[in-house]
Amino acid sequence: MKNLNMFISPPLQFEVLEHDQVIAKVKLDYTNQTVDVWQDNEVTPVFLPFPGKQKVLVGDVLDYFESRCLPRSRHHIEKVLQSLGLREYVPTDIVKQTHGVLYDDYVWIRFSGEELTCADVHPRFASEQGLSSDLCKQ
Repeated sequence: MKNLNMFISPPLQFEVLEHDQVIAKVKLDYTNQTVDVWQDNEVTPVFLPFPGKQKVLVGDVLDYFESRCLPRSRHHIEKVLQSLGLREYVPTDIVKQTHGVLYDDYVWIRFSGEELTCADVHPRFASEQGLSSDLCKQ
């Protein structure tokens, strides 16, 4: 009998941060199709991954990942994916590589087992570092 465990994904756990402040914690269980979410109600809703949602579904998480990716329609998307070591556009795989960093904000995603800070993943931090050494601690 084949080992079916190789087809079952372990739960995907990650934190959403704004600078270095954890603003949400998510545990996505593909097997049971469940999502456990904690979101900081003190944070401006625009930064939260699921503002106002009482029940978050697996599809909501996948949509959030895609919202933190480059557009599918981007010119030369194949070359960009290739530079990330990917063969196809899969938002979860892209976000695992890019941490969902967008140039427009300081929101990003840290996956379970990672010990990263905003300075490690955000390209604007390096260019603005000369202006303020505490940018990611705001």
